Amino acid sequence: MEFPFSSATLSTFVHATEDESKVLEALKNILPEEVKIERRKLRGHHGNPIIVLSTVIGRRKPLRELWDTIAAKLGAEEFKKLGQIATERLDDECNLYLRFDKQLAYAGKLALTDTGDVIHVKLKVAAYPAKREVAARVVREFVTRWGPTK
Repeated sequence: MEFPFSSATLSTFVHATEDESKVLEALKNILPEEVKIERRKLRGHHGNPIIVLSTVIGRRKPLRELWDTIAAKLGAEEFKKLGQIATERLDDECNLYLRFDKQLAYAGKLALTDTGDVIHVKLKVAAYPAKREVAARVVREFVTRWGPTK
């Protein structure tokens, strides 16, 4: 099976109460070394400073490296969970949305989560025709074949 992702976007927020260097390290623990991270300053609803750390990966090699890192750091149980929830995390434009616990990423591990302090990952699924149902099938097949032990 061919590698099914054509791009990835990763982002996370650094709140005023957080150490930016630790949040940056959490993000770097997932990313290939050569990927550049953009830093933007924002203001929260109550005027509090928020920094957004983000990157877009569009080249094949770093995309594969990103996926290999995700697979290795998720571990078998979390990867199995990914296979079960992948379909519900797809939108109509064939984007797969994942959220990883930021604290665990800082520790060098990954766990899927729905809430809390997270690293957002959006993976564009190359599905032909570009339909949600096709993308769901592609992702399910790929996840079962290219897991943490591959």
